[in-house]
Amino acid sequence: MGALARIGIAAAAACALVLIGPARAAASTETEPIARLTLEGGYDSNPLYDGRSDRMERVSPELGLRVRDPLWDFDGLYLGDYLVYDRAAPQGIWNHRGLLELKATPTRRLELGGVLRGGYAYDPVGLAQMGIFRSGEQAAWTINGRGRAEYRVAERIDGAVTFTESTVVFQDRTGGAMHAPGAEALYRLTRRLSVGAAYALGFFQGFDPKGNAIAFSHGLRGRARYRITRHVLANVYAGPAFWTGPDGHALVPELGGELELSNREWDLRTSAVHGLGIGSTARPGLVDSIEVGFVRRLGRTRTFDLRGDGGIWRSGQAPTGANATLGYAASGELGWRVAQSLRLALHVSHYDRLDNQSPALERTTVGLRLGWSWEPR
Repeated sequence: MGALARIGIAAAAACALVLIGPARAAASTETEPIARLTLEGGYDSNPLYDGRSDRMERVSPELGLRVRDPLWDFDGLYLGDYLVYDRAAPQGIWNHRGLLELKATPTRRLELGGVLRGGYAYDPVGLAQMGIFRSGEQAAWTINGRGRAEYRVAERIDGAVTFTESTVVFQDRTGGAMHAPGAEALYRLTRRLSVGAAYALGFFQGFDPKGNAIAFSHGLRGRARYRITRHVLANVYAGPAFWTGPDGHALVPELGGELELSNREWDLRTSAVHGLGIGSTARPGLVDSIEVGFVRRLGRTRTFDLRGDGGIWRSGQAPTGANATLGYAASGELGWRVAQSLRLALHVSHYDRLDNQSPALERTTVGLRLGWSWEPR
């Protein structure tokens, strides 16, 4: 545990924010610091993807700012992970992540929302959670984000512009990126059901020191959005996409669905997708995926919670899906809020490839976490 002292400056900065307290930037705008600190000790079955296990210690400070107004909310957050492995990295390594999130309703007709995540990981376990399984790499830059601006054009018509971003660059300058702007129009048949059409442009890049590969796609989709209950929302789409790449042209069917549930006991999001995207080697590909993430709050006072994230991904070369890989990632956490600002949790995660049983691609982690967060009065 002596190596943990090296993050003393980061921990002191997190504690200093507690003394600052919330401040008001204006009569209707509240500015509030975010400060959290997580300590973890545990076991990692394959930290270097070579089949050898190791003991792990982690310190994760989180520092940020939350700005709220009656018309909009904004969160900006830095997250760091300082990892120490007994044999693999006794001197410690740093991972860095960042988060920007905005929700706004500037007018009664206009709604804005977006989230952008990025980071640098020396040991990119998070790639497996994106469906990317690749051995022999030590570091990667990642950027993931999506945004949506929706406008009430008429009493029953909503128009929207969207954007999706996914970029992975490894330290050897290989990787890939997808930039996907889009537009859609929905007509409300009832208070719960809206149907319409959407257009999606895809711009794909495959990074390689010998030369980058460029491809495009143009997709037309039928869209439907249904409010099943007050707390449950479903979105589905289907349609063809026209792919233009280095190897020629192709027509690719795309379809997907998403279900969201949010209430006092549950936060749940699950999706299933078949379409063009970033594949399991961080290159443009034809991807099939099923993903789920949830938080279940337990007890009358919600002192306990159960969290889970997971997914299974099959991806092959675009646009045919040839030479496909199949992998999955799953993680779970059982937490207990010991006090208002303290939380104790047991965390387990597992990542593996189903089409390749090599130990270089399988990993299991088990850890006991103690988390502290500053809670405003």
